[in-house]
Amino acid sequence: MVVQVIIGLVFLYLTYRGIRRVSHHISSVVQERTDGDLFQYLKGNYLDCSKAKVLFNWQEPAEVGSTVSFKVKFFYCNMVPYSIRKEDNVMTQISVGTSQNVPFVEEYVTDGDDVDCLQVSFTVRVSATYYISLQRNGVHLAGSPFKKIFQPGPLSPAHTRLVRCGHVATTSLTVTQGQSHVIKIDARDEYNNDCSPNLHKKHFDEAFKFRLYRTMHPDLAVAYVWEIANNKGNKRLEFELTVFENGYFKALLDYRGQPLKHGSFSVISLTDNEAAEVKTNMSKRNLYYECRLLRRESPQDMKTANTCTDVQHDGSNQSWKSGKDNTDGPKSRKTSSISKNHKKVYCYITPRQLIIKEYLMLLIPIRIASFRVSPSTEICLEANNEEVMTINDGTQPQIMLSCPRRNVLLATFHSILYGNAGCSNSFEEKVENFYKELLAHHQITNADIRNRPKIALKISRTDLLNTTMQSTRSFSSADWRKYFQITFKGEEGIDWGGLNKEWNFLLCQELFSCPTDECELFQRFKSDPQALTLPSPTSQSGMKLKHFDLAGKLVGKCLFESALGGQHKRQVSARFARSFLAQLIGMPVSYAHFESDDPSLYTSKILYTLKSDDVEELEMTFTEEVYQKHSNVPKVHDLMYNGSKTLVTNSNKKRYLNLMAQFRLCTSIKPEIDAFVKGLTSIVPDHLLSVFDENELELVMCGSSEISADDMKKHCTTSYEDPYFTKTLEWFWAVTASFTPDELARLVQFTTGCSQLPPDGFKALEPPLKITSCLWHHGQLPTAHTCFNELVLPMYDSCEHLSRMLKIAITEGVSGFGRA
Repeated sequence: MVVQVIIGLVFLYLTYRGIRRVSHHISSVVQERTDGDLFQYLKGNYLDCSKAKVLFNWQEPAEVGSTVSFKVKFFYCNMVPYSIRKEDNVMTQISVGTSQNVPFVEEYVTDGDDVDCLQVSFTVRVSATYYISLQRNGVHLAGSPFKKIFQPGPLSPAHTRLVRCGHVATTSLTVTQGQSHVIKIDARDEYNNDCSPNLHKKHFDEAFKFRLYRTMHPDLAVAYVWEIANNKGNKRLEFELTVFENGYFKALLDYRGQPLKHGSFSVISLTDNEAAEVKTNMSKRNLYYECRLLRRESPQDMKTANTCTDVQHDGSNQSWKSGKDNTDGPKSRKTSSISKNHKKVYCYITPRQLIIKEYLMLLIPIRIASFRVSPSTEICLEANNEEVMTINDGTQPQIMLSCPRRNVLLATFHSILYGNAGCSNSFEEKVENFYKELLAHHQITNADIRNRPKIALKISRTDLLNTTMQSTRSFSSADWRKYFQITFKGEEGIDWGGLNKEWNFLLCQELFSCPTDECELFQRFKSDPQALTLPSPTSQSGMKLKHFDLAGKLVGKCLFESALGGQHKRQVSARFARSFLAQLIGMPVSYAHFESDDPSLYTSKILYTLKSDDVEELEMTFTEEVYQKHSNVPKVHDLMYNGSKTLVTNSNKKRYLNLMAQFRLCTSIKPEIDAFVKGLTSIVPDHLLSVFDENELELVMCGSSEISADDMKKHCTTSYEDPYFTKTLEWFWAVTASFTPDELARLVQFTTGCSQLPPDGFKALEPPLKITSCLWHHGQLPTAHTCFNELVLPMYDSCEHLSRMLKIAITEGVSGFGRA
């Protein structure tokens, strides 16, 4: 009996607790949905998001390019339409893929039932899968998140381009007569989406048109066949061309009557023998062709744009007989019947440079000009003469030559150019190919790396430079490639790799961290530890050229060690000037290099001279004053013949600035640079370095300091007027947070001019990092003012658009000095 009573009481207690819990739950639900009105709750007069309906106003599959919208209608639990309000806190999120948010506009509009519903509009520019999320109080509406696919738009000729290798644009094509040649077509819509998978055979047969014609006789037929197909493996468009005649032709590929980007190009069709000659040329080290110098453009006539079109020979229409190429030397060449009115010169092609020389008395070589083997150097062929060509790189006077073997010369140039790039699609692939070629040059195998010979060096910490010089003064190039087993005098440490790293770091500091009382090998243009360094003239520093040779060998050894990989990898602790790096790879210097190398001079004199409407008022001449060490009396150097008597005017001021840069950054320290290059190339062949520009070379040699996106955001200042720019800033920080270390280094390099940060990071950067809005260049590439460590961001329509433009700017925009 007692047990039954206890069980009953427990049952009653549990029932009571259960009723209280249910009552509390119902009370909280009623309070949440109807503000505590139980009667309204029982009638179903409360918002029920599970009954919401989403109406999309586009048909699937939809194309990019328009602003689309959808409406969300809400209902009470009893299915009576509900007028949604902003206070109901419905959260909308639209993203591309899994991370990039898309901007949208929310409106509360009245539908046909006089009930307010939510309308969301957004612009579609990116072809991808969009995820639309609708939530209220953390709970998804019915069907949310929605998955919507937007396809690319129709092919846009203005955005579609021909590519030869990787991302290199095809402007001139070399083919072998009778053999097919395939070029990739990067098919894009007007918003730069890849539209290749959406193209079908009818587009190829009906829309694409191709024409190949002779430059001198455009109406004379050319024997060729062509076809455009979709590669089944990678779903990319490919253009296949077979030419059955040899010679120089012009080609035009258009789509629906509009030429493709780079769709107008030159075609050089070689015979089998010429193609074999070009292949043989790739292995020759002393390759040159006999030419005639027709014209050398004066610096005053240089065009500011780096463009080169089909040129017209300004001389008489003489006919030149082809002279047979002979690589045994100038003396053994047979003189062809080329006009005697023009100077005979020799065009040398190396893996690194294209050099024009003449010989006095067939013995004394005189260099007329040199051009880097790079995409920036253009060789344009004469339309009305089969032998004439013009060489132009946009920074020095153009050279017009006549060469009987012109087509073979140009084909060899392009083969070396694309061979240097290793057909690389990215910087990482360039580096990988560079390391591979460097090891192959020295015939290093994996077994050699495992059984690497060692050389013991005993170094004094208190006299690091001199003891290193003494220990290595008799070393050959092969010795420098061995492992240096370091022992510091007076210390008992055993070198298992740590002492070698420490020696490398300390020696870099002593050589490149200028100046100290003991070593003034490198100089800065201002007393700022963040300033970039370049060699000091030995006449002022008291150092000897052998010290620069040592510095070059140290850098070469670091590159060789990095090629070995793993624990062998070493980096150069230095902040080299851009002009110095450019000269290491054979590129000319210009006044634009002062922007990063000497910002004070750039802002005070260079920009002022460029912007001045009347330079003659300044009464400047083509001279440069140089102050010797411990002397207050300047020495005046003429920058050109009779420079002290030549006034700087508006028409020649760019020439003056370039000559000043040439003197300050090159001529005044030429022996020092030559000694450095001699040491460097004794370990690393110069043609391997030429695949990089100066910014990439710095990353390969010096790497990048530890860069934190959070530290960048913490110590960055911003300047903008439009409040909508805050969204662009949010996207920018979201994009940089996802950057790899290499991408962060390139961003810092693009903004500040150097990939290396001070030891304290962005906190110690002077002037501080700054981001400024640009309201007049919506959607264009970001620019930078490296003098002020300032990044200028336009407004963008989406996070993806900003990400794409930013990556283009930091990877392609860093080449050269075209930044604002």
